[in-house]
Amino acid sequence: MISKVGLIYTIYRWEEKELSRAFRDRGAEVKLIHLEEEPLGIGVKDLEGPSIYIQRSMLRTIAPIASAAIESQGFRVINRSIPTLIAQDKGVSLSLLSLKGIPIPRTYVTLGLGSVVKAAEHLGYPVVYKPTQGSWGRLVTLVRDSEMLRSLYEHREVMQDPRARVGLVQEYIDKGDRDLRILVVGSRVVGAMFRIGGFVTNYARGSEVVAAKLDPEVEDLAIRSCEILGLEVAGVDVFEKRSGGYVVNEVNPVPEFKGLATATGIDVAGIIAEYVISEARR
Repeated sequence: MISKVGLIYTIYRWEEKELSRAFRDRGAEVKLIHLEEEPLGIGVKDLEGPSIYIQRSMLRTIAPIASAAIESQGFRVINRSIPTLIAQDKGVSLSLLSLKGIPIPRTYVTLGLGSVVKAAEHLGYPVVYKPTQGSWGRLVTLVRDSEMLRSLYEHREVMQDPRARVGLVQEYIDKGDRDLRILVVGSRVVGAMFRIGGFVTNYARGSEVVAAKLDPEVEDLAIRSCEILGLEVAGVDVFEKRSGGYVVNEVNPVPEFKGLATATGIDVAGIIAEYVISEARR
């Protein structure tokens, strides 16, 4: 029987509270590791107690590094550090998915203004312009013409973070006012929801959510996407094209799941906790 699980976090949100509850309900003690308060040794075995940890940091810059540090001490982390690092970069993850035959939006990676404009010309307006890193749909913009695109690029060029200049220009997928968020745990789809709200759909930004029943084709896309990226617990965002067919837009390695639990009534935290405990016993 597992006695202790480590939960790594930066903000103790609803999801982290639910996971703590789910672990305790199953007889596991939870060791909370707040990354703003606890340093993590690299190769220095200063962690005691848990043999397995779950990465729940919402701060993208620290999550893979913290996981790697814990792994360097010989402990298991879900998700592992390298898959987390890969999935956080939309350009890298989409490239790997496309290489393995997963349908994605037509996408160009860009740096300078010239490459941004040429990418849009290749695709034809409207296009979607977004950073390679980010969550909650921040800085994801539907661009209707070259003047708007140039203005957006110039705005991002003056941002202090030089990574803001590295962007993705994508074809606009006509998906109506909704998309799919699918949660995969241990190579199994545990639930899915439609997020309804316009161009950018995100529960944290006020989108309506309703339970979704998936076709086998879509379930397979979600599972394969996670397996290709090496993710054990992930949220897969899928667009259903009005013209027919599906594309994977991104895969989130530290997924929020309050919206899915609300839409479906599924004890998502319980399913994740059971998976983590089962992996600890292996």
